[in-house]
Amino acid sequence: MKVRGPEIIIALILVGLAVLVGYAYFVARPPEEPGFEPLPPPDEPVAKKPAAGLPRPVIEVSELKHDFGTIEPDQVLEHTFPIKNVGDATLTIDGLRSGCGCLTLEASSLEIPPDGSADLVAELNPQHYGGPSPNISAYVYTNDPERKVTVFNVAAEITPEFVIEPEKLDFGTVVKGAEKSRTFRLRQTWREPVKIAKLDTSPEGVGAFYSEVTGSDEDESVSPKSEYEVEVRLGPDVPAGNLAGYVNVHTNIKRMRVARVPVKAFVRGGVSTVPKLFLFAARDSDQSLGSIDIYADGPFGIAEIISDVDCVVWRVTSGGRRPTQSVVANLEPGAKPGERSGTVTFKLSEAGVEQVVVPVAGVVFEEEMQG
Repeated sequence: MKVRGPEIIIALILVGLAVLVGYAYFVARPPEEPGFEPLPPPDEPVAKKPAAGLPRPVIEVSELKHDFGTIEPDQVLEHTFPIKNVGDATLTIDGLRSGCGCLTLEASSLEIPPDGSADLVAELNPQHYGGPSPNISAYVYTNDPERKVTVFNVAAEITPEFVIEPEKLDFGTVVKGAEKSRTFRLRQTWREPVKIAKLDTSPEGVGAFYSEVTGSDEDESVSPKSEYEVEVRLGPDVPAGNLAGYVNVHTNIKRMRVARVPVKAFVRGGVSTVPKLFLFAARDSDQSLGSIDIYADGPFGIAEIISDVDCVVWRVTSGGRRPTQSVVANLEPGAKPGERSGTVTFKLSEAGVEQVVVPVAGVVFEEEMQG
């Protein structure tokens, strides 16, 4: 049989194609490994296994505030705040802090297991608090990631050893240099007698003096309670303007060694003028001679102007009630040449003084003749 050339060529091409197809299948197929699971069809979702939650502590408290009510000044009291761990990891108390030295904190345990509990004991000692109504915050720091700090609160009303009536003094508006006085009383209200050791005041010009008030008790077997009257004076050296001072009362009571009484006043420091001596030189054709500015510590008004200076007229330009008032001096038309002297008096209202007087001196020249 005779084989033709084209037939040989076609056969070789077919063999080559078969080899290429077999090689491509061998390379492209997935490797056969133990435990291999084929991917699911595209129309079926891939199942995801949820991640396990990490254990954590969780603090739980049933009470955050306690009020002891009215207590005696020497009465030390305790209150217990329960703390529980409702998480699944150990709750650690990392720190305790109190907002006042009168309140101390102690925990029965610093590590609380899951479903465990501990006691936070708060002790209030009124001898370390200098007022009548403590309202103290206590802070507990833990490793609870959602609640690092838990705030507790302790309150009470301490029976005072003494009272001051009134608790503050308001002098209102006073004039500088005019002495004014107010009084307050200090009365013993507990069983321990009160003694005033000394008084100190602020600022300069505020003075205070005390005297013991003697009284009798109906029951002679009971010692009368101490009582003092304190007089507070504003002297001539008190600074002008708004005064915010105080009187410190030093006593023998340990818990209330110093009691502060605020003192309030508005001191008008008198009135000043610029200039203090009004001088002028003018011709009879001039009108304005200048002005005088009047200053005070607070708003005031000019009720009346009185002047004995011939041919000079005074006019208030600002008007109303202001801390500064301006007054303009004008020369009357046709004023005769010559020297002038005298005073101008300003009657004032609400300035702390009734009037202020300014000396005036000047000269009016003849008009120069035009050649």
